[in-house]
Parts: sequence; structure tokens; C-alpha cells
Amino acid sequence: MKKNIILSILLASSTLFSATNEEIIAHFKSKINVPNISVKITSRKTVDDNLDYVTIFITDGKEAENISVFTSGNYIYPDVIDIKSGINLKDKIQKEAINKKIAKIYRNEDPKNIISLGSDTNKETMVIFSDPECPFCKKDLANIEKTLKKYNIKMIFTPVHEKSALEKSYLIYRDTKNAKNDAQKIKIIRKYFNSDLDEKVSDKNIKKIDELRNKYFKAGINGTPYKVMEKEIK
Repeated sequence: MKKNIILSILLASSTLFSATNEEIIAHFKSKINVPNISVKITSRKTVDDNLDYVTIFITDGKEAENISVFTSGNYIYPDVIDIKSGINLKDKIQKEAINKKIAKIYRNEDPKNIISLGSDTNKETMVIFSDPECPFCKKDLANIEKTLKKYNIKMIFTPVHEKSALEKSYLIYRDTKNAKNDAQKIKIIRKYFNSDLDEKVSDKNIKKIDELRNKYFKAGINGTPYKVMEKEIK
């Protein structure tokens, strides 16, 4: 019982080392010279004993924005980098939040929307959200054999580009369905990544890919390639 009381006191007092919600709200209201501005704290997370991560909702009734800051002592920081690991803490926290939303979708994803490469039970599986017209995805695909030496891969196509990228994504799913091995799947994927379309895709099938990508966009994915270890979203 005594141990639990001490723990509760420590948790409750941890924010004494950081700006309070009221102080943060007052600060932003004083800095934003807009009539009828509303500032609310929507979430607060203790990163360590001296650092809190705070998400703030700001609106004037017409436009709205969520921003996130760190606070320690009397200071507010737009971002924090762990110099030992090189990790950007804001990116890490935001990605964890996105991955929680992705997990709710991924756990129920139709297997036909997932292209699996590699089946080594001794390797971890990386899930890659990709776009056949994304230059960064093309660069990533060029090294896929090297990646497969370390991980199994599962690909889901969520194009950030428009119609032709949606068409290519549909054709990749269609053609890899009958591939006999990873090498054939990779060859098909590269074909559509590196060439123009020579086949028309129906509006119905384009819509299927559009619906697939929008599910994950709503979860927070806004760029490709987006990579996450499957264990984090299962």
C-alpha cells in the first residue's frame, strides 16, 4: 500500500517540473492576436520526469489546427532530439499514435490487399505502404532484395499520386496474385513501377484502390513509403 501511495505522489507531481495546462493556454492566447481565439489542451503525456508532451487545439471558429510541443520547467520546445539515439521525440510519439490507428485497420485487412515477400519465421516482418509513382518508393524497391535478407516484407499500395498510380496499384495486385514465388512478384512490381500504363483499368477497380488508400490516409499516413514493423500493428 505504501509503495502505491508513493508512486501516485510521484506521478501526480511530475508535471510540477513543466508548465501547467493553464500556463500553456495563456501563453498561446497572448501570442496569437486573433479575436475569439480558443486554445484547449487535448492531451498530455509524460515523456520522463522532467518532460511532458502536450497537444493543443487552436481555433477561431472558422479554422482550426492541432499543434504539439514539449514542456520542461518554464520552457516550451517545438521539438526534442535524443542525442544518444538520434531519435526525434516528436516524430516517434506521432508515429506511435499513427501506428495505433493503422493497427485497427491492418488487423482486419483483406489478405488480397497485402503482397507478401519472404516467409522466414526467424525474421521480423516489415509492412511497407507504397506508391508505384513515388520516386522514393522506386528507390526503396531497387534495394528490396537486400531488405529481404533481413526482413520479410508485406506491401500495401496506398498511392499519394492520382489515377495512373491507382491503376498501376490495381494491376500489381491482380498480376502478383498468380505469381509462383517472390522473384516473380518483384519482377511484376518493378514492371509497373518503371513503365507507363499500356492497359486500361475500370473505374470500379480504381475505386477499390482509392478506398484502400483512404482508409490508411485517415489513420494518419500522408506519405510513402511508410514503413512499420508488423509486430507494432498486429
